[in-house]
Amino acid sequence: MPTHFVEIPIEANQLLETVLGHLSIYQTSNAPDRDFIYWDEVSSARELYRKRIQLGIDGQQMSLSSEKLKGPLKQFIQKVDSGIRRALEINAGSVATYFYYRVDEFELINKADGQPKTDQEGRFYIRAKKFTPVVLPLFLEGYVRALKVTPPENTRTLYRQVKESALFDRKLKMYKVNASLENQPHDIGRARAFSPGWLENESIWLHMEYKYLLEVLKAGLYDEFFEDFQNTIIPFLDPKIYGRSPTENSSFLVSSAHPDTSLHGAGFVARLSGSTAEFLSIWFIMMAGKTPFFMEGDQLSLQLRPIIPGWLFNNDGRLSFRFLGNCWVTYHNPNRHNTYDQEASIKKIILQTEGERQVEIKADTISHPFAETVRTGKIKRIDVFFD
Repeated sequence: MPTHFVEIPIEANQLLETVLGHLSIYQTSNAPDRDFIYWDEVSSARELYRKRIQLGIDGQQMSLSSEKLKGPLKQFIQKVDSGIRRALEINAGSVATYFYYRVDEFELINKADGQPKTDQEGRFYIRAKKFTPVVLPLFLEGYVRALKVTPPENTRTLYRQVKESALFDRKLKMYKVNASLENQPHDIGRARAFSPGWLENESIWLHMEYKYLLEVLKAGLYDEFFEDFQNTIIPFLDPKIYGRSPTENSSFLVSSAHPDTSLHGAGFVARLSGSTAEFLSIWFIMMAGKTPFFMEGDQLSLQLRPIIPGWLFNNDGRLSFRFLGNCWVTYHNPNRHNTYDQEASIKKIILQTEGERQVEIKADTISHPFAETVRTGKIKRIDVFFD
């Protein structure tokens, strides 16, 4: 493989070499407080780096080869992986998202005259000598991230953890952004300031819920996904409870943790929400599959692999959607099978060009040259027929 090079400022290279030095010491140390020592040294290096570049960088660059970076990157990955394992151990196997750290031992920092150093408000400067990590309650975001990197054979375990945890709102059958923060100190952040079930505290934060559902879909947990689909996707909700048009997303829905039961399930818009972007990703994967276009050698191919349950087809077994902005795709599924089940297979495809010419393909893949024709927008209609 060819060697590639990356240019970085000399200040960043100095930080990289410093961190690698401390990481090497950490990996060979048997000291019981090696984690604290590593944190202290690397944190100091980071603060020194920030101070050094506060008014800008020198301008000189270092050229690093991909071969030289390969080893450090592997070391960083190993360090992060070990941290993830420790976090799971601390949280009894559940995915931890946030921690705060309690300072158990510290010493005062003195001035040159031996008197304790203080800030303008008279508060002492201290040097921490020992921390104890404290895990915050579960946050849905942790599981969103975990699903992205978890091996396929373990994703169902993660899904069940969420379903059985306080993140699942059993009344609404939806997913809350976090578990109860009732017993947490207020200095963990603003989420603690909101009433339970409202805004950023234990509500159905739609953007995060859709992020989670998207990862469940990508993980191949189709039965689980579509069970949740009818309870979480806005068009399926009762407008009388939702309080808005079911064609509109919300920033958040009030969860059953809120003290006012009349608001449970109602949607509110605090600001623009990313839920629409997440839903479009869900919609595209459902309609066309995860990677419809792919290369066969040096030629483009198209293979539509919809992930659609049988109940979403109409009584005639048809479902249509617009592909790439201007091509109508209609799936013909007379037996209304789940398209992701083994018994559902594509037997033929009919393409209709802009000139009303029809091309029949007795296969499940659109190969060269027609895949390019679809990609360039010259096919106005595709009919896909399932057994």
